[in-house]
Amino acid sequence: MFKLVGSRVRGYAAERFVVSKLREHGFAVIRAPASGSKRKDHVPDIVAMKRGVIILIEMKSRSGEGKVYLDKSQIEGIEEFAEKSGGEGFLGIKMPRLLKFIRIDKLKKTTGGKLRSGRTNP
Repeated sequence: MFKLVGSRVRGYAAERFVVSKLREHGFAVIRAPASGSKRKDHVPDIVAMKRGVIILIEMKSRSGEGKVYLDKSQIEGIEEFAEKSGGEGFLGIKMPRLLKFIRIDKLKKTTGGKLRSGRTNP
């Protein structure tokens, strides 16, 4: 067993929360272990399926408001996974009083090559 610290604990808890909510709504759900590790092929944090609908979620957890940034390679990996599976990719953002989902194709591109959400405040 390994010990989770800081933001990893928050991220793991956010993923578990979303998985439980999706299951409550009748989805078959898989949480990808070590999805954030240095893999050749990126796997979304959560894959949820229900009657032919496939949802791919890259989860991020924040303790406060602000923008959320993703590396271009992460997004490209999710887009490739979505294309192969027929699913739709989302960025999920869990904050203390907010759970927000943004379609991957709605993220904004930065000049540095990353993608970002808008402000995460409600």
